[in-house]
Amino acid sequence: MSWNTKGLTHSGSRIYALLLLIATMLIVLFAFVLTPQQIQVSRTAQCGEASWYALHSKTASGEMMDPRKFTAAHLTLPMGTNVHVTNLRNGKTLTVRVNDRGPYAKSRLIDLSRAAAAELDFLNSGVTQVRISVSSEFSHYMNGHSC
Repeated sequence: MSWNTKGLTHSGSRIYALLLLIATMLIVLFAFVLTPQQIQVSRTAQCGEASWYALHSKTASGEMMDPRKFTAAHLTLPMGTNVHVTNLRNGKTLTVRVNDRGPYAKSRLIDLSRAAAAELDFLNSGVTQVRISVSSEFSHYMNGHSC
């Protein structure tokens, strides 16, 4: 039994309705079932003191230090690791890339570029308390400085 209303057959409208139902189910699946929290990488954190520096020389990675970029020095994290840094005094957060070694002061956890320190709002004080976090695959590079 095939009837035609405005160019659609009865069986054609069923197929259209089925495709619409499938598309709706896929949208619901991606929007509500596969939430970003389930996809997010687990992280490992450390807390301690950060300072900043603005040299114009080569870093331990071999690249030139650029105080205008969001980079950092860490004693043990691999070069190129992205680190999320939160200033615990004001809650400001940013991501920096490890491209140098340091800091060498015992109380310090990380040295940040001048631009990163400005973004986290501690240029004037020179140091601040921070929490740094990296994906859990790098957790074995982070010793001490627990939060």
